[in-house]
Amino acid sequence: MARTAAAYGGMFTAMATGLAFGLLNRSHRSGLDTTTALLGELGLGLAGVRVRVHGEQNLWEKRPAVFIFNHQSQLDMAILCKLLREGFTAVAKKELANDPVVGLAFRLAGVTFIDRGDHGHARQALEPAVQRLRDGISVLIAPEGTRSVTPALGEFKKGAFHMAMQAGVPVVPIVIRNAGELMWRDAATIRSGLIDVVVHPAIDVSTWTTGELTERVAGVRQLYADTLASWPGPERPGSEVPA
Repeated sequence: MARTAAAYGGMFTAMATGLAFGLLNRSHRSGLDTTTALLGELGLGLAGVRVRVHGEQNLWEKRPAVFIFNHQSQLDMAILCKLLREGFTAVAKKELANDPVVGLAFRLAGVTFIDRGDHGHARQALEPAVQRLRDGISVLIAPEGTRSVTPALGEFKKGAFHMAMQAGVPVVPIVIRNAGELMWRDAATIRSGLIDVVVHPAIDVSTWTTGELTERVAGVRQLYADTLASWPGPERPGSEVPA
C-alpha cells in the first residue's frame, strides 16, 4: 500500500512538474513530454517496478508511428510512458473523458477518445489521431480495445492499422509479458518486480489494402501470441530501461 501511494504521488508530481515546465517555456509540447518522461520514471520507480526491454532500438528508429500494445494492467500507461518518453499521444475509450483526474490529463495530452460501441463512427472518430500522426506526433493505442480480464490475448480491432495506413506511418508492436502479475486489471495495489517487454521492428503498412486488412491484422495478433509463447531467452539479453 505504501508503494502504491508513493507511485500515485509520483505520477501527480510528474503532471504538476510538466504543467509548470510547459507554462514556463510557453510550450504545450515540452510540458507534455516532461510529464510523460517523469510519469514513467517516478511512478514505476517509487513502486519498485523495473522494466527490461528486448528491441529497445525499435522504439526510436521509425517515428512518428502507431505504437500498439497488449493491454492487461493498470500499469501499462506508466510502462509505455517510460518506454516512449516523448513525442506521442494516445487513443482511449470515451468513458475516460469524464474522469476528473485521468480525463483532464488525457485531454491536456491531446488524447483522442472513441466510443467502443459505435463501430460505424469509429474511423471518423480517429481522424484527430490521424492528423496528429501527419503532424509528426506518434499515437499509442491498444488494438484489443480495453484491458484483458485474463492473460489471454483478445481480438485485435482494425482502428490502429487504419490510422497508420491513412497517415502513411508504420506500426510498431510492443509486447508486454507480465504487467498483470504486478497490478491486475481491478487491483488496488502495486507489487514490486520486473516487467519484460519486447519491441518488434516497425511494420510497413504502405502496401496494405483494406480488402486484406482482416488477414493482416490476424498476422500481427499471431506475432503477439508467438512472442508470448516463446519469450526471448538469455541468449538474446534485453536491456533494462534506466530508472
